[in-house]
Amino acid sequence: MKRYIQHEYLRISHFTGKVWEHPVHNHNHFELIFVHQGEGKHALSGTTVPYSRYALFLLGPADAHHFEIATPTTFTFLKFTNAYLGAGDATAQQHWNSVTENLLRAFHQDRLHLSQTAQERIDQLIHLIVAEWQDDKNENNHTLRLLMQALLSMVQTNISPTIQTITGKHSEKITQLLNYIHDHIHEAEEIQTEQLAERFGYSKHYLGAYFKEQTGVTLREYVTRYKLHLIENRLKHSSYSLKEISNEFGFSDMSHFNKFFQKHHQMSPSTFRIKIADKQ
Repeated sequence: MKRYIQHEYLRISHFTGKVWEHPVHNHNHFELIFVHQGEGKHALSGTTVPYSRYALFLLGPADAHHFEIATPTTFTFLKFTNAYLGAGDATAQQHWNSVTENLLRAFHQDRLHLSQTAQERIDQLIHLIVAEWQDDKNENNHTLRLLMQALLSMVQTNISPTIQTITGKHSEKITQLLNYIHDHIHEAEEIQTEQLAERFGYSKHYLGAYFKEQTGVTLREYVTRYKLHLIENRLKHSSYSLKEISNEFGFSDMSHFNKFFQKHHQMSPSTFRIKIADKQ
């Protein structure tokens, strides 16, 4: 199965399609998908349901899906990691982790019921989000984050209170594992294979195999790429010194930090920052 790995906090796609061009696939991030117009079918983790105007879907990590488009369909795909919503605040992060987990359960258990009014308001809000994104495509845009939080809060108010206990065991487990890595990416000792295996009740060997099976990449590769993206983000959008960035991500010294970055970019962090500044 094809797996799409995203290390950006946020990525938004808004388009009209006549034919679905992607194979059955899953991701390492959340996807909130809204249908502005069009009809067809959506296959999600073995279940196929029809869609039409104002259909809304939420996918978690490891959810496999594809669309079968019957009439030209205008989609908005909001792709985000759990760490995006909390913006580095531990209390806020805990809240949004809970919100996304509750929403995923609701979607999997068919407990989301949107009124016509709610559908129209969500449509309008998503158009605002798309417009804000298209202005600068900056995942650190504060207004954009607030709009995303408002959207998820609006969706949450439409969940039926019926309590069910049937959940996708593997989907929920990999979601929790990825959330934990995102939340503790600055604490190198917390995301070592041994510590993760103990926390999640796996053997070290099984955890590595399970993570590769669910995401398509090794645990070490995933942590490295995610950390690298966050460092790139700091270099592009913050005024932090190189030493402050190095300390934030737990490097033992500047030499180690420089070697890590240069291995993947063939240039030093300082050169990377200069090149980015020249393009702006």
